[in-house]
Amino acid sequence: MADGYSVDLSALEQVIKRLNHLVDTMDGVRGTAEYKTELPEGYLGRSFAEEAALRNAHGHMKRAVGDMVTELKNMIAEAGQNTSTAHRSYDNREQDVKGSMR
Repeated sequence: MADGYSVDLSALEQVIKRLNHLVDTMDGVRGTAEYKTELPEGYLGRSFAEEAALRNAHGHMKRAVGDMVTELKNMIAEAGQNTSTAHRSYDNREQDVKGSMR
């Protein structure tokens, strides 16, 4: 065999599957951050100034975590799309080479 390189297309397929699975699970993570961490008024007590400040800080952090999860999900989805594009390109090239050898 000539010196060169080879690309393991099945490994690329595995990466694509794993990235797509991560994207799917990120919806659950965002939902947990946004909806399962509620801090209702009075939960920490009543009639002290810090209670409102804590609830406000909690709401701010929930939004920030949700935004981070969305950003991460978008980045993972983009990596999956790029990997899929690379896989298709390598696969097409492999088919072209096989076809030219017939």
